[in-house]
Amino acid sequence: MMWISYIGKEWIRKKIGVVTFVLTLLFAGLFSFGSYEIAKHAMDEPTSHGLLNGMMLMALGLMFAQMIIAFLVLFATMGAISGEVENGLMLAVLARPIPRWKVYLGKYAGSAVWVIIYSTALYFAILLPVHHWLNFPLDAIPILKSLLLFIWAPLLLLAVSMLGSVYLPMLGNGVACALLYGLTLFSGFVENIFTIDGGGKGGNEIASQLSLFFSMLMPSNTMLRRVSYELFSGLDLPVPADMVNSLGPFSMVNVPSIAFLGYSVLYLIVLLAAGCAAFRRKDIA
Repeated sequence: MMWISYIGKEWIRKKIGVVTFVLTLLFAGLFSFGSYEIAKHAMDEPTSHGLLNGMMLMALGLMFAQMIIAFLVLFATMGAISGEVENGLMLAVLARPIPRWKVYLGKYAGSAVWVIIYSTALYFAILLPVHHWLNFPLDAIPILKSLLLFIWAPLLLLAVSMLGSVYLPMLGNGVACALLYGLTLFSGFVENIFTIDGGGKGGNEIASQLSLFFSMLMPSNTMLRRVSYELFSGLDLPVPADMVNSLGPFSMVNVPSIAFLGYSVLYLIVLLAAGCAAFRRKDIA
């Protein structure tokens, strides 16, 4: 609880909370208005077309929501360790007889709680307008599965950013994580496009290898495809496969397997352990 309160006060003091709240309200309002406009122009279309519009809007909204959460995580935590070392605040924190690994995990856990709260709110800010305006069906199990994966993705990114903050200066860590995030996102889009162009029988081998390489380094982006898969497949929507492929880079192809989800859990544990070990050896004087 101490670290949750500490991180919350830090985000308020740095105006992160206020700016995030205001801009999130703006984004949610624009998304809801867009959903209304699409629904108004799609009233005379067949049911399958209406559901397809809902699927595309959901996929697009979830992608932008993940990007918003990612930038929040990066800018809020890129100096979690190095920033406090540079301004001398870490000396005051470690003046108490607290093991360094507890400080590191406490900062991660405190940030993770606020990220979970924000991610959950943003998820439903995307889901509910599409459900209301486009009659997108709701079912508790698929929604819960996709929500858990939607939350899991930024927690992985948070662990990467925290580890980077031990080794790199604040701005250097922010740039490195943002570029890695962008490369992973772009490589995943390219792989999807090649797969769809190949009729779902496999895409460009180089694109697939690059996408796999970046997804191993930054699994958070790959989780987004699993989020959409759990949501759309679990609802068993009456939409033909060829229409689903018309979603382009948002189509449910190259979905990460259960084994990859297991890898992401192991990856998080390794990142946190590496961060604790690196912070224990770091000179903060």
